[in-house]
Amino acid sequence: MLEKIKTINLQEGTFVVCSANGFASLPEKLANHQISSKADISAILQLNITEVLIDSEKSKIKHSFPQTTYSEEILFAREAYNNALGCVQKIFETVEQDGALEVSEYKKEVSPLIDSIDRNNCAAASLTVLARADRYLHTHSLNTAILSAILGCYIGLSREAVEELSISAMLMNIGQLWLPAQLLNKKGKLNKTEFQQIKIHTLKGSEYLATQETPQCIIDSVKYHHEKYDGTGYPQGLSGNDIPQFSRIISICDSYDALTSDRPFREALTPNAAIKRLYSMASSSFHPRYLEKFIKCVGIYPVGCFVKLSDGRYGVVVTNTPKAPLLPQVKIVFSSRFRAIHPEFVDLSKRSEATQGNNLEIVECIHPKTFKLELDRFLW
Repeated sequence: MLEKIKTINLQEGTFVVCSANGFASLPEKLANHQISSKADISAILQLNITEVLIDSEKSKIKHSFPQTTYSEEILFAREAYNNALGCVQKIFETVEQDGALEVSEYKKEVSPLIDSIDRNNCAAASLTVLARADRYLHTHSLNTAILSAILGCYIGLSREAVEELSISAMLMNIGQLWLPAQLLNKKGKLNKTEFQQIKIHTLKGSEYLATQETPQCIIDSVKYHHEKYDGTGYPQGLSGNDIPQFSRIISICDSYDALTSDRPFREALTPNAAIKRLYSMASSSFHPRYLEKFIKCVGIYPVGCFVKLSDGRYGVVVTNTPKAPLLPQVKIVFSSRFRAIHPEFVDLSKRSEATQGNNLEIVECIHPKTFKLELDRFLW
């Protein structure tokens, strides 16, 4: 499987195919060879080659990015998020103006965000809880792209596949640009006629992409991201494994972000409550295996949950612990009397092991609006 990586992330045992810069070539002794020493890596770096194609199947090791802590990564993630949000806005403006989409350029613009996810996916995940209601269409598309990329990386998709998956999610709702704004912003339940109008957006979006130089996997992802596992979705009523892989992933992430966002017809659920809602729809709306992977990936208490601990203090979940999903890392920001304190990072899984029975646990997941809080002040 070919993947593009930064040269600075090369390791001994990686099978390098060629330069990915487009202008500098690898020496014959390094092209289509396995990196055998640090000297090989230095030789490539000295050629000012910043990216290379590698073959993960021929590599002796599974290539991984150096991991960072949440506090180290969050500022990089925020910058990458803001740049990617600008890319999403540009995409929607291009579609509105009936312009030409540049999928290859969008991949380059989203690449730093995927790099951040590779280093520490919790930082980017935490930013998805900050969607702005006045830019919902843009932020929701980007948040779904981030969550899809996180899940895609978790299940082992190649870098190229994760990039195409992310772009698919960013483009999933472009068909809504052909729908009346009052329909999209209606307060209250849609009637049958209105719902039939909404359903058209998947076809409108995929039809538009078919007129562009868009990979077929992206067109199919946009067209089928509202199909359901039991065959009750739209536009074609596909079921089970007949639903394209990207669409299976996007449908879960799309629903999760929608549930955790304020909408004209309902308030946002807490991340924890949204996970419970998704789980209740396993085997009907979502592919069970992919939903299971998503829950393992984001945790029972996803990043961004505002929680109360068993000692009475309050904090925000900033890192998941896959082996102990009920015991994530929490950034404690309020005392038991709800007074602001100097932030303290506590890994509940390690605390539980160290205290031998006197556990510190999450007892409640609370919506920040209960205390009129803005979560962004606690995430960095």
